[in-house]
Amino acid sequence: MQKNEGYVIDTTYPLYFYKEMQPLWLKTILDVFGLQTINIDQSFSYLELGCAKGINLIIAALHYPQGKFVGIDFNQEHIQSAKKLVQLLDLKNIEFIETDFETFLATNIQKYDFIVNHGTFSWVSSTQQQNILEIASKYLNDLGVFYLHYMCYPGSTELQPIQKLLNLVDQKNGMSSLDGIYKGKELFTQLRDAGAFIDYPKIQQIQKTLEQNDEYLAHEFLTNHWQPFYSVDVHERVFDVTKMAFIGSANPCDNIENISIPSKLHQILKDTKDPALKEYLKDIARNSKQRSDIFQKNPKRVTTEKQLNILNSITFKVIRDYYKHQKIVFKTPIGNIQAHDNVVYPLLDLLKHNHCSLGDLSKLVPFQNNLYFLIETIFLLMNEGFIHPFKNDMGAVNNLKITSFNNFMQDSNMHLRLSKYCVANV
Repeated sequence: MQKNEGYVIDTTYPLYFYKEMQPLWLKTILDVFGLQTINIDQSFSYLELGCAKGINLIIAALHYPQGKFVGIDFNQEHIQSAKKLVQLLDLKNIEFIETDFETFLATNIQKYDFIVNHGTFSWVSSTQQQNILEIASKYLNDLGVFYLHYMCYPGSTELQPIQKLLNLVDQKNGMSSLDGIYKGKELFTQLRDAGAFIDYPKIQQIQKTLEQNDEYLAHEFLTNHWQPFYSVDVHERVFDVTKMAFIGSANPCDNIENISIPSKLHQILKDTKDPALKEYLKDIARNSKQRSDIFQKNPKRVTTEKQLNILNSITFKVIRDYYKHQKIVFKTPIGNIQAHDNVVYPLLDLLKHNHCSLGDLSKLVPFQNNLYFLIETIFLLMNEGFIHPFKNDMGAVNNLKITSFNNFMQDSNMHLRLSKYCVANV
């Protein structure tokens, strides 16, 4: 193993794309909440802290040539890999910097409209967590978005003894991180076969987790600072450092109780007036394992009339094939929900042939005079990857660069393809 301040550096993080980090996705969530947002059709700036090989930033830079994108990471191999792909694609609106959070906090002079951090908050020391929050506090513009993804309780509790097992195997054997993961999984299997986990109710889910990419598992489990959080503690800490309050989740379904909280708990939540307690009750109800939280600097609410105008102008497009005889099932925190054919297929058929606004979709029979039901349905379809917010200004997107990116993904045996519509099909 090789670590920097307890964090794995002798293997690279795999090329994983997280659609929830993209500018249009985040803006759409805020638009639905009725909050003012920056105009991403014009020049804007975007910073990722702990960018790994930069795949999420590069996708954003391809789709937003008017934006300026910066990624930082202290893993030299991550930054070198990102720069090679940028050079291949001839991207001019993106920069990758090999540095740590503390140095960047002390030396950066630019401000940003988006600052995002995915995953690493739960993997780094408390000092580095503080640096992440201070960067957001110091360098985010007004109305800017701070996206923070982290492991949380109660759902991640079951992983704690397994993480400790893998971490100890790695520390005590002095091997590479990938060898440490291999040896740790081998010991886990021996323990399982000998009946050590007979009283673990979630052992099947743990086994499924350990079947993931070994490079991912090394970053996920071998850090010396692995730590889930209570979301209410994170929200309090973010506010103490940045004065930014929690807005909502980048996972759209988590923002609607009807599709993320069991119905028998709705009245309990309704009767709970304290926002922090209510948010924690939601985590309990969902058995939340991870959170993708959105904060905004000095948020401003728009008028009801303007919010309706904004909602009616948000456009979407189908990005995933579907078949009329296919039963669409939505995976939600409250279990699987089977979609009603007479609700989803007219909507998908309309979006398949052209991008449409919420105003257009609200004219469909199931959604007439029921905008809330339409938003629920849209969020469920977004969550399952059937539709995506549509980027209206596509003229500046370079199709040749999109094609080059897709060819690179194919040559790398990665199941990730882009279109000019600011989406990624995985």
